[in-house]
Amino acid sequence: MKKNGYVLRGERTQRKILDAGKEIFSEKGYKEATVALIAERAGVGYGTVYAHFRSGKDEVLLLIMEDIMDEFYQVASAAYTPNSKEEAYHFTSGNITQFLELAKVHREWLALFHEAFGQSERILSKWEEISDRFIDRISKNVEIVKAKGLSRNPDYDARIVAGTLYYPGEKFLWKIALGKTTAHPKEIARNIAEVYTNGLFK
Repeated sequence: MKKNGYVLRGERTQRKILDAGKEIFSEKGYKEATVALIAERAGVGYGTVYAHFRSGKDEVLLLIMEDIMDEFYQVASAAYTPNSKEEAYHFTSGNITQFLELAKVHREWLALFHEAFGQSERILSKWEEISDRFIDRISKNVEIVKAKGLSRNPDYDARIVAGTLYYPGEKFLWKIALGKTTAHPKEIARNIAEVYTNGLFK
């Protein structure tokens, strides 16, 4: 169905606000970014921002977060096909490396998200939702390992095991974003993948 002019204008305005939000957040950080600054940069009225983003700057940042984290999720969504512990190690190590390399690419945005966690319950809650999404995806891989009869223990809880992979990766994502590690992503990935696969597989 062809969109009418009103809908198209609304989408263009929303895009202008989102683009302006990216610029303001990048320049000012979370605390100093305001709806007024975003509106001024976008060339729209203060109320127009709220018409498109009801919770103001938080909703703008949430969309930015979702967009960036979708890149990370694409890595986690790669088809899981290993038929041995060795294949699983190489698959997992490669995925973690890609995940952490993306952390380097998006370091400034991740640092801004981290800043926002301490000031916005909604932003923190969104990160917890994102983490759950990763856990759910990794859990499916654990279930595949169990179904193939490759797991060390057939009664492993898939979500708990998934957490043993995700949370170390998340910890180093923040270390990279905040400049608190000099370790190379490949070295981090090798260690996490080795511990994870040796624990999960026979």
